[in-house]
Amino acid sequence: MLILGIAAIYAQARALLDWNARNPFCGGCGQPTLSVNAGTKRVCPPTDYASLPNAQGATTTESTPRERAACATRKGISNLSFPRTDPTVIMAVVSHDAKRVLLGRSKRFPPHWYSTLAGFCEPAESVEEAVRREVWEEAGVHLGRVVIHSTQPWPYPANLMIGAIGQALPDGETIHLEHDPELEDAKWVSMEEVKEALRVGTSGLGEPAGEGYIEGNLRLPPKTAIANQLLSAVVGGFLESGEVSKI
Repeated sequence: MLILGIAAIYAQARALLDWNARNPFCGGCGQPTLSVNAGTKRVCPPTDYASLPNAQGATTTESTPRERAACATRKGISNLSFPRTDPTVIMAVVSHDAKRVLLGRSKRFPPHWYSTLAGFCEPAESVEEAVRREVWEEAGVHLGRVVIHSTQPWPYPANLMIGAIGQALPDGETIHLEHDPELEDAKWVSMEEVKEALRVGTSGLGEPAGEGYIEGNLRLPPKTAIANQLLSAVVGGFLESGEVSKI
């Protein structure tokens, strides 16, 4: 639990630092914004204290802050800008008979390393719709049932990964990668092979597999990744537990 707590603190700090660095200017008027509330918000102030003599690098002798140009953000209820969070879906996909799992492979993955599919939610799109669309775009597979499983913040730079488990339609399991060139490969893998990979073949990118791994067998993400948790849920019979989506 201590490690998880430290990781959460680091993740929040990383996200806030990145957001402040990426948003130095006001979206309404283009003037520089000011970081407030320990970096958790930014504001477009009406005056510019940087013009005062005691400001770092100031070259004027003005005694009062300089008025800044008008900004539309100062006329509303709040003049605060908050960090953004981008919803992302990540999904373990099972075959219609629940005997196989769909896995994809990026070009940057090490040999034999596969993972679940993922992608960004689009405007006005539900999580379930995003899951079905992304699976179709990346692998050409059509999904029916979609169940929300869990979530994981991923501050690189500002994602909330929404984990889901989807089930392919009986006549929609044919894989083709023509819609989106993102994946190098995608394939259906038996539940038994996924179980064995979860036991000895997990690791982070660039790290060796676990003890007992046989070279050439399937490799999967580590336990700290939500992809691993989704696959563990699938081989553990999550879809057979009667769980239904709450979204």
